[in-house]
Order: sequence, then structure tokens, then C-alpha cells
Amino acid sequence: MNLIKHLWQNLATILVVALLAFGGWQLFGPKVEPTRLAGVTTKVKHLNVVGVGDSLTHGVGDATDSGGYVELIKRDLEQSGDYTVTAANFGVTGNTAPQVQHRLDSQPKMQKAVKQANVITLTVGGNDLMAVLQKHFFDMTAKDVANGNAQFQKRLLKLVKTLRADNPDAPIYVFGIYNPFYVYFPNLTAMTTSVQKWNSGTKQTLTKVDHAYYVDIDSVLTKGNTSDKSKATKKALKDAVNGDSSANPLIFTQDHFHPNNAGYAQMTKQLWQVMAKTKNQWER
Repeated sequence: MNLIKHLWQNLATILVVALLAFGGWQLFGPKVEPTRLAGVTTKVKHLNVVGVGDSLTHGVGDATDSGGYVELIKRDLEQSGDYTVTAANFGVTGNTAPQVQHRLDSQPKMQKAVKQANVITLTVGGNDLMAVLQKHFFDMTAKDVANGNAQFQKRLLKLVKTLRADNPDAPIYVFGIYNPFYVYFPNLTAMTTSVQKWNSGTKQTLTKVDHAYYVDIDSVLTKGNTSDKSKATKKALKDAVNGDSSANPLIFTQDHFHPNNAGYAQMTKQLWQVMAKTKNQWER
């Protein structure tokens, strides 16, 4: 009986000591700080991406028929885990700058999307240049190209200013144009020179509008740039060639004009490089 009583006394003593120790630790011991993981997003941001323009925005040549680079940039942003994205595609095949302008001036749905956008992209100019080339195909001179370019730059400036008026804040990313025929006619210097002058003019025009940026695709699409060595890109390029080793592996083989899936991936990569440098303007 005395043994049991003695055990209970010892247990009670141990319990009291433990409680006192625990209380002292709570009062005077080191405080637990929440873990802060560098680079972990605490809040997922929502972005509205709006693509405006011609067939390159529409996505002609995209075998998945999902919208070319517009869909690809949406996926890339969402797969980062930092964003949810709503993408609107207002690309129409064959549109020249005046036709894009007309739609922007007359379509309320398009106007509303632009006003709500965090990111605006624009593809235009290829059809304008082709119109000049077709008009002067057999007797085209440097003056013809210069006059056509001057007219296009006026229309481009009006178009970009309209986008800026509708949305004062969102950055506008304007794609240059490229020469899809280079690999077939590398000696046709008139086409290459025309594209270069067109793009040079576009760069200059965009300096006249706040937060408007040029996206170079001539350097990656014209000669079928295959510098990306990733397995996915290699497979896409191999599939795109379809056995024709002389073809541009980034161009849609059915029309030899528009990008294919691999080409749109390159366009998206070029777009993202410019977006990343101006992230503070669209991630607000």
C-alpha cells in the first residue's frame, strides 16, 4: 500500500515539473516563425490576354486549331502556377491594317475585350506588304516598297493609338513580319529587303506610342531557325518537315506561308522574351 502511494507521489511530482517546464518554454523559449518560401506565389493573379490582327493571330497553320500563339502564351502563363488567364482571339485571316482598324472601330465585343485586357498582342503588316508585291510583282522598285511602307506605318500608328485610347495601361506587343519564301528563293533579295524595311519602320512607329513593343519573328521564322535543342522542339521540327529536307521546318507545308505548330512555338517564345522584360506593366 505504501509502495503504491509512493509511486503516485513520484508521478505527481514529475507531472508538476513537466507542466512548469512547458510553461516556461512557452513564455521564455524561442518563438516559432512561419516558413517563408522564396518564389512561392501567395495569390494567383488573373490576366486577360487579347490577340488582335490577321491570320497569324487567328492561328492558320496550327494543326490543333486552338489559336496559335494566343493559346500557347495562355498555357505558358497558366502552367507557371502564378496566373489564371482568359484569352480572346480577334484574328481574321487576310486582314490588312485598315481592315483590322475597321473591326476595332465597329465591333463592340472587340472594343470591350481590349478595354479589359492586361496584355494586348497585334499581328499586322504581312498582307499589306503582299498587296504591294502583288501590285508591282514584275516591275517592283525600291520606291514602290518605300511608298507602301510609308502608308502602312501611318495605318499602323493609327491602329496602335486606337488600342491605346481604348486601354491606357496594358502593354501592346506588335509582331514584326517575316519572309516565308526565303528557303525556296534565297536569292530573291527584293522580298528580304522589303521585310527588313517594313520591320525597321514598325520599330520606329512603336516608339511614338507609350508601352508599345516590337516582337521580332523575322529572325526565327524566315530561315527556319532551329537553334532550340529541346526534345519537344526537335520532334515538332521533325514532324513539320514531312520528308522535305529543303522546306522551312517552321512553316505550314500546305500553304508554305503561315507558321506550323513549331513556328507558333517560336513566335510564343519571342513574345515571352519581350513580355518578361516588361512584366511590371501587365502584372498589376
